[in-house]
Amino acid sequence: MEDLREQSKKWEQIFSVIREGVLVVDLNLRVTYVNEAVQNIGIYPENVIGENIFQVFPNLKQEHSLFVKVLSTGQPIRNKVLTFVTYRGERKTTLTSTFPLYENGVLTGAFEVFEDISAIDELSKKIVFYQNKGRPIDPQNKQDTTSSMYTVDSIIGKSRAIEALKDKISLIADSFSPVLIYGETGTGKELIAQSIHTASAKKNAPFIAQNCAAIPETLLEGILFGTEKGGFTGADNRPGLFELANGGILFLDEINSMPLSLQAKLLRVIQEKKVRRVGGQKEINIDFRIVAATNVNPKLILQTGEMRSDLFYRLNVIYLELPPLRNRREDIPLLMDHYIAYYNQHFHKKVLGVNQDTMNFFMEYTWPGNIRELRNMIERAMNMQEGEIIQLEDMNLGALFGVSSITASTFPADSCKHKGSLKDALKEVEVDMIKQALLEANGNVSRAARKLDIPQQTMNHKIDKYTLRPFIYQIKLNSTQK
Repeated sequence: MEDLREQSKKWEQIFSVIREGVLVVDLNLRVTYVNEAVQNIGIYPENVIGENIFQVFPNLKQEHSLFVKVLSTGQPIRNKVLTFVTYRGERKTTLTSTFPLYENGVLTGAFEVFEDISAIDELSKKIVFYQNKGRPIDPQNKQDTTSSMYTVDSIIGKSRAIEALKDKISLIADSFSPVLIYGETGTGKELIAQSIHTASAKKNAPFIAQNCAAIPETLLEGILFGTEKGGFTGADNRPGLFELANGGILFLDEINSMPLSLQAKLLRVIQEKKVRRVGGQKEINIDFRIVAATNVNPKLILQTGEMRSDLFYRLNVIYLELPPLRNRREDIPLLMDHYIAYYNQHFHKKVLGVNQDTMNFFMEYTWPGNIRELRNMIERAMNMQEGEIIQLEDMNLGALFGVSSITASTFPADSCKHKGSLKDALKEVEVDMIKQALLEANGNVSRAARKLDIPQQTMNHKIDKYTLRPFIYQIKLNSTQK
């Protein structure tokens, strides 16, 4: 094992700075190193170092293993698209290249470099679907393999904020004006966008949705605007999302994640209703309605320069703000009942509800992940449920919140100086750790999340929860002034 640690240190110096995932094996197919980026596909160093590659990927067959082929031939294999299921049950698609490792002319192992392209794979299927169908998803058509469209009736809740939101959707549905939606992650921004579409007279026109943060910057331009054959190496004639949305709605989620250079082009398309494909010469007339969404407060994205002010004001004709779940607690029992009924049907269970302790927890919890987090909690409990009433212990909250990952080293010896409630002390420690990670990462959220060993989405939740966007902005501002 000491030998594996030495090998791991050696590769760390080489591969730690690479953005793509890297996995190294020896001649016995034992994993000797993985970098931090492999966590994106659910692999953690402490679980896999020293393990055989077929233990790490139990569904992998020897005849399909790129490592086996490279070690047997000594020749690299480049740019293979692989699809597999992680140990967490997530389906992943990666663009993978595998290379032999030689020391003093002797083959000693192999390494694999891969990039998670699951979002791109999913998008390509969506584009092919729309190109072939030439129509939107029909919720009544059972032959459609994609999910059904949401309507205003899909918005669950009787709180004043939700009732007001439903009224606004009915009023603006038939307008041609752009819509900007602000809501924390998990509040249901795409549900609202789809509800606007299905409430309109053009509900049978296309509805095209894209998360701007899910696609690498280098690919996003071609996906949005389309490509022209011969425009660049490997380019083909392909319509972009604007063309696919012609006559209907284009919904762009996390618009603040779009590069500033593309924001300028987006503004031009919105204003002129014309699009020019990447590498193309002619402009194509299009008729669409733009609905955009951000999970960061609009005031902050303007202050930090994440969004061009001219684009913001062009989009912010109709503004909808979705309330976080903690501000509409009266809707929590309705949401619980809805998802219990949903999973009863899908899991063939007969759960009637929750006990009082569970209800108290749901009503008191702050819900940083909002409705998505509530749904996931219900799904988790329903999977394990054997009786008719969900108990608080069925939620397995310790594992859910990662309590087992907290060790004594998390808290310095003098941390006992905290006064007041345990809740306040834990919050203070968490905020301090997040700030320190952001400082060390120079304001890079993704890198800071890796330092804390949490998903980037969770990191963003916590940054918004503790209002740390101005802190990030200040870090970046200080960096530019140096």
